[in-house]
Amino acid sequence: MKITSVSNSLIEEVLSYKESKIQKEQKKYIIEGLKMVDLALQKEVVELLLVESKLIDKYRNFNNVIEISDNVSKKLSDLKTNQGIYAVCRIQKNQELKGNYLILDGIQDPGNLGTLIRSAFAFDFKNIICSNDCVSFYNPKVLRATQSNHFNLNLLNEDLNNFIDNLKQKNIIILGTLLKQKSDLLENIKNKRVALILGNEGQGISKEVSQRIDKNIVIKTNEELDSLNVGVAGSILMNIIYSL
Repeated sequence: MKITSVSNSLIEEVLSYKESKIQKEQKKYIIEGLKMVDLALQKEVVELLLVESKLIDKYRNFNNVIEISDNVSKKLSDLKTNQGIYAVCRIQKNQELKGNYLILDGIQDPGNLGTLIRSAFAFDFKNIICSNDCVSFYNPKVLRATQSNHFNLNLLNEDLNNFIDNLKQKNIIILGTLLKQKSDLLENIKNKRVALILGNEGQGISKEVSQRIDKNIVIKTNEELDSLNVGVAGSILMNIIYSL
């Protein structure tokens, strides 16, 4: 079977998995590119493969693969130059929540979220918790920025106030990034589980969430610098904590 029409009902269904609402309802999302698809196959989360003719022989043994034409491939892709391979993946079940947490309050920029996911894996923050108003974990731009590292982490959307309250009951230290408050010393958090909270790009951490912070961290920068991008700042802070 080869699909050559961009109006094909299956193609329209696959495209719908780029939408946050459909992702949450169906527990599915779409990825593209050789590296990410091959990793998804290793993780056994692929439900459907769509590949151009030039790649069909390589993936023919997959039990649910469909050949697509070049024009369909262009319709599926978010890139000017695509690699001709796409997969519909089911959202992975989360593993036991061990290790440190990265808590994100209202992050809107896909590039920032993707960068933070990549850095979280690098610095051993195994659990990423987003408020319900964050950009989707499975937004195509987020996925590209993760460099496929989203496969290695627990990704959850939660009511942050309730979630943080539960963490505090487990003696997990809540770290915040409130710019107008002094920075606390971090020596006594070594070898302890922590949850680092980062706020919205424009508004910062919401008032209710900020009231749950145990210790505050501020990054020292050149006084002439207005602010750091949240993706950059979060990466620096995770590295500081990882290096303790």
